[in-house]
Amino acid sequence: MNKSLLALIAAASLGTIVPQYVALGFTHILPGGLDHILFILGLFLLARDAFTLLVQITLFTLAHSLTLGLSLVGWVSLPTQWVEVVIALSIAFIAIENLFCDRLSKWRPWMVFGFGLIHGLGFAHTFQETSVDAASLVPALFSFNVGIEVGQLAVVSLAFLVVAAWWRREDYAKLIARPASAVIALVGLYWAIERSL
Repeated sequence: MNKSLLALIAAASLGTIVPQYVALGFTHILPGGLDHILFILGLFLLARDAFTLLVQITLFTLAHSLTLGLSLVGWVSLPTQWVEVVIALSIAFIAIENLFCDRLSKWRPWMVFGFGLIHGLGFAHTFQETSVDAASLVPALFSFNVGIEVGQLAVVSLAFLVVAAWWRREDYAKLIARPASAVIALVGLYWAIERSL
């Protein structure tokens, strides 16, 4: 088989793999990832400016991309049930912290990074349910991550549209961020208990 034919086959394969895995990553967040949506909303609720939100989401993205990749090559593995319990606890933790803080603490970015490592293992469980050959693994993994990021940006964009009129107001925390965080915390704690049984 000549090289140009192999290149055409590879390009056709990428043309199928890339959109398939971008869509899989996106639907893992919207509509299928309520736990990840609540985590991202928890980050959003404390952020009073785009920079604070960007710092948190960037660290979360770096962390979950790292463990997703390491998990897929077999270097990191944890039982699915316990990953799901810790994901639920991470949601509760972020939301509870929102109840007591008005701004990003010095150590919160590192907590977000640590929680991102766990969320990456959750993403890996979804990714591993698909069958992808070794030659397509890297583009599939990259595309899946792109889909996740687009999903997260969609969540943040929708959240901003909902609260845009109040986001800069003095009573935003009292009227919106803290009540929403309390609900998210309760859901996270409920899931942690439910998933541990």
